[in-house]
Amino acid sequence: MTNERQDDEIIGRALSRAIETIDVNQTPYERSRLATAPARRSILGLWQIATAAAAIVLAVAIGSWLTRPTESVPGVAASPTPPSSPISTVAPTASPVQAPSVPTWVYFARDGLPPVGAFIPGYAPTNAPQGPHIAERLLGLRDRAVQLPAGASNPVSLIAFNATSGGGQTPMQIGWQDDLATVEFDVVPGWGIHGAAQSQALLQQLVYTITEEPGINRALITEKGKPHAVIDQLVVDKPLTREDVSGYTSRGSVDPLQIGGASTAAKLSTNYSVDSLAPGLARFVITLDYGASGGSVTDPEFSATLIPSTNETTGKAELEITVPNGSDTATTATQVDRSPLRWIAAGKSNSFRAQVYRLGLDDQRPWRAIVLSNPTRIVIDIGGVPQATSDSVAVYSPRAGTTTGRTVNVSGAARAFEAHVNWRIKDSAGREVGNGFMSASIFGPTWGTFDTSVTIPANVSGNVTLEVFWPSPKDGTELGLVQIPLAVR
Repeated sequence: MTNERQDDEIIGRALSRAIETIDVNQTPYERSRLATAPARRSILGLWQIATAAAAIVLAVAIGSWLTRPTESVPGVAASPTPPSSPISTVAPTASPVQAPSVPTWVYFARDGLPPVGAFIPGYAPTNAPQGPHIAERLLGLRDRAVQLPAGASNPVSLIAFNATSGGGQTPMQIGWQDDLATVEFDVVPGWGIHGAAQSQALLQQLVYTITEEPGINRALITEKGKPHAVIDQLVVDKPLTREDVSGYTSRGSVDPLQIGGASTAAKLSTNYSVDSLAPGLARFVITLDYGASGGSVTDPEFSATLIPSTNETTGKAELEITVPNGSDTATTATQVDRSPLRWIAAGKSNSFRAQVYRLGLDDQRPWRAIVLSNPTRIVIDIGGVPQATSDSVAVYSPRAGTTTGRTVNVSGAARAFEAHVNWRIKDSAGREVGNGFMSASIFGPTWGTFDTSVTIPANVSGNVTLEVFWPSPKDGTELGLVQIPLAVR
């Protein structure tokens, strides 16, 4: 005779051990399949019934684990752009937030520079809407324990959300339509942000992080019950793109650049740096080796084109450089993920004799193509300090706000008529106390580099301004002017 009670106890223990070994992504009770199941009957039954029940439990657990949502990561195809949707409610409070999921790319603020990107743990709210992962990114930034990139700050962690939010209220609502995301914040009695610099830093961080979502290029930030947002004294009353808040007065060109005319075949090699030459500057260098018989070509042929990215999970823009008659053995992509450079890919074009490099970028920021000799190099500089960057002059050294002695090294790039670049020093009263000129390495319209030493007069101290520009050959108008404040010891 079978002891059914003992058999059922053995079955229950076996099922418990099996379920405990499965890594299940927890589902809120109200959304679970078990929540709508009828009341349980007696657990006494035959072996066949117990086996079927075990299969059902295991299937539900495994199905829940396999279908859990994940964030897009570099190298992985993103979900299709979400369809137009009305505003969806998201509650970024401590209680509905799950444990960190896969890393997510967000942005942090930097003084005098565009925001810098970095991966942090993603925090997915249990009631997040289907579609963009904007809430997950903003929730991650609310964590004050998140590790900051060097020289960066996290103003989002300072936002004073409504303390009474929760239950029937929510401190954040997100909606999207076409390429526009709308984020409404409940920040009664205020944002918790003070001063123009901190307000601007928060706005930059929010716009960059919100528009990191694939397919989203504009962000409209509002406050609950208002058509706009007022962050301290900063009024935000329209949708903004990254280019609107980056700080650059000129944007990256979308027109192709064609340089040179040499057709000698060359072996190519590359290297890159970020923040080494100047803050916020990425440099990509292609070295051309013509071999012992080829000599040196000072005018290599290449083209460069900046276009909106078709793979927005790894940046919003791509810079494509094509070198005819060039060959590089590199074929695999390099993940960089240091703003503004996200990744580098190399390959052949339709013409097997042309080498193509593609640079994934945060956005369409200013870039410069430079040719250097001995050895022959194609140099692509992207970004830099916005205050020191114009459409035809970019100063890499000194940086704004530097305290310096009497001798100052001035270096950078310019595309100037006959390579003639002027500099001058003005004191705190705006009086010119020194001036001179320097030559770029090549005539405009191609960019060339410059590097010289400037001496500040002995009778000048305190705050001064270094100005760099080039005179128009037509009427002497100062073109490409950049102004860099310095302090003289």
